[in-house]
Amino acid sequence: MFLTPVVNMIQTIVNKKVLAKESRPEDISWAEIEAAFEDQALITGYLDHQVQKGYVIRFGDIVAFSPRYQFDLCEYNVVPDIYINTPIQFSILKVDVESEQLVVSRIEAVQRQYFDYLSCLNKGDVLSGSVTAVMEKLVTVDLSGVTCLVSRSEVSWEPFNHPREAVSVGDFVDVKLLRVVPSKAYLTGSIKQLDNSYWEAFVSKHEIGSEVDVIVSHIADFGYFVTYNDKLSGILHWSELSWHPKNKQQVMSYNRGDQLRVKVSNLDEDKQQVSFSLKAMKQNPVKKLFEDYKVGDLICGEIRSRTEFGLFIEIAENFNGLLHFSNLSWFTNSKNNLVNFRIGSSLECKIIEIDQSNRRVGLGLKQMTSNPFQNQPSLQSLSKSSDFPRPVRIAVSSFFQANCHNQIVSQLTDIQYKMRQHIDLKIENIFFDEEKVDLPDILIVLLSDDYFTSATYVSLESQLSQETGLKPIVIPVIADGVEKGEGSFLLEMACLPADKKPLQQWRVKSAFWSSINKSLIKSIRYAAGLK
Repeated sequence: MFLTPVVNMIQTIVNKKVLAKESRPEDISWAEIEAAFEDQALITGYLDHQVQKGYVIRFGDIVAFSPRYQFDLCEYNVVPDIYINTPIQFSILKVDVESEQLVVSRIEAVQRQYFDYLSCLNKGDVLSGSVTAVMEKLVTVDLSGVTCLVSRSEVSWEPFNHPREAVSVGDFVDVKLLRVVPSKAYLTGSIKQLDNSYWEAFVSKHEIGSEVDVIVSHIADFGYFVTYNDKLSGILHWSELSWHPKNKQQVMSYNRGDQLRVKVSNLDEDKQQVSFSLKAMKQNPVKKLFEDYKVGDLICGEIRSRTEFGLFIEIAENFNGLLHFSNLSWFTNSKNNLVNFRIGSSLECKIIEIDQSNRRVGLGLKQMTSNPFQNQPSLQSLSKSSDFPRPVRIAVSSFFQANCHNQIVSQLTDIQYKMRQHIDLKIENIFFDEEKVDLPDILIVLLSDDYFTSATYVSLESQLSQETGLKPIVIPVIADGVEKGEGSFLLEMACLPADKKPLQQWRVKSAFWSSINKSLIKSIRYAAGLK
């Protein structure tokens, strides 16, 4: 009596194996397969096992391959039990008897077999079927031989970590059809929309633009699934997290369980789907920028990137204005000046162009001061003779930074020699502690904190302000890190480097001295009246 259950169990297993063996079609020959291919007939086979790019199908002793996109509407992590030891109809896509290659398609066979049945279905119909697979992003339901896809967001109104918490393989469920494409045997449906209570309760109290509190329940590729009131699940797309995001990685910074205050951005009645927006909680910063600023206004931003043609400066959230290299300095117009600006540092500029239609803002640094070369020919050159070489006096003020002073004099000496045929350059040192100073054509001032606290600086400002005649071309040079002197016209003109801290790297330092050398040459030629 004790052996009876065991015997029955063994007999059941044997019967299943015999049944499976008997249910399989008899061996089919390559000739029969070729005939079926020519007649576009279907052949019956069995799924043997799954491989990386599809499935191995067996027709007796003949082995075929079905690509994964030709077997069903989705790719399975694990082959559903419904296809194991079950005769399946296939359409032949390709046959090569000599190399014994056979490619078949189940989905094409389904399209031909169930076309009339699918043509009778409509969006909104409710059908019953069994759950065949439960995956992280998808649930599949077998509806009388046709696969219906139910996306994660259409499984349940209530929050879950994985769809298996809401449904299981083998469950018999009702599905509301959302999309029907008979020619492709493509069905999508919803399980949650059969219960309208959650949706109706939400839309009765909220409309587009309403503010609600939600909790991040799941992180997806497109953004977040969020839950309202622990019942209604909605979508927060990554593009709705911030205005003008650069990329998805920049804004996807929230974790499961985070609470957010958002606005309802869309209510899809057909899908019964609610979408939320976080960026809608504040005004579009770019729109506000165009409303608050006009050409000529000063604006402060952070240097975000440096290209070969200029600097991109963030002047609103995720919105950059362009500071072209030609607008860096009146003294030099060189791309080399760009390396004197550190990425991440703050910079104040003037808005010189606003193009709302193309969402562009042009910035200028040199426009913050008047153009020292605006008079053509220069006022300094009008009193000089037309003969060559023309005399030009250039003086250097401030001896607090000896190294910088020596470097400037060395550059001037080199320029003096190279331009000797056209310009008679007189290099001087100048002291402003005297009662009366004969101002030169060009005045170079070396700036440092020591200089701004010196009597020389006070005397210089006083004499320049009281000068009624021709004033010199002033070239301010940042000789050392400067933190004082805020508001001084000298600091405003000395725009390189922007943070008033000379850089130490060799490449950057050489570019800095190169820009100074070009400034000196331009100023000397201008004072001499040379083009």
